[in-house]
Amino acid sequence: MLCKFLIFLPALFFLFVSCGTTPTAETEPQSGKSSTSIAKKFSYPVGEKEVVTEARDKQDGWYNAQDFGENNHLGEDWNANSGGNSDCGEPVYAVANGEITYAEDAGADWGNVIIITHRLPNGKRVQTLYGHLEKILKTSGEVKRREKVGTVGNADGKYLCHLHFELRDENCLLWDRVFIGYSPVRTGWLDGSDFIDKYR
Repeated sequence: MLCKFLIFLPALFFLFVSCGTTPTAETEPQSGKSSTSIAKKFSYPVGEKEVVTEARDKQDGWYNAQDFGENNHLGEDWNANSGGNSDCGEPVYAVANGEITYAEDAGADWGNVIIITHRLPNGKRVQTLYGHLEKILKTSGEVKRREKVGTVGNADGKYLCHLHFELRDENCLLWDRVFIGYSPVRTGWLDGSDFIDKYR
């Protein structure tokens, strides 16, 4: 009996290997995705040229009208210097290589929203959220840094045009979900500009 078990053992081992395992934060993905899907470098989500930074607010055509943490804000509100609804329809860019994991109308107060998951070189993941979009230009699949994914909107007329931008880590309880945009509890939400400036 023992001999028969040993004979079938290689087949069982092959079955377990062929099924694969779920990747963890410490392992590389098993799907065969190329290294281009790794987020090695980050950029700001607005501005035709890659010059926008919070440190140069209003000197580069854009400014952060409501910063992360201000009034319990969970993101940043990016507006063009020209004011009003003049930035409606302006391009919104993926801040880094990643994969779109949410792209739809999130209802009142939000309008169209995209969430992109980014895998960092160390295996950890972060997500970026792009809210109040006028249009969603890509609904699924991989994206590259600075690829156009949407356009600045006003949440179906709820606000003046601006981009609500959030950056989250894996501690975020609302991973892959749209929340309310404001909360005194900010565990899992990061200061987007500080993070981007660190990984530019």
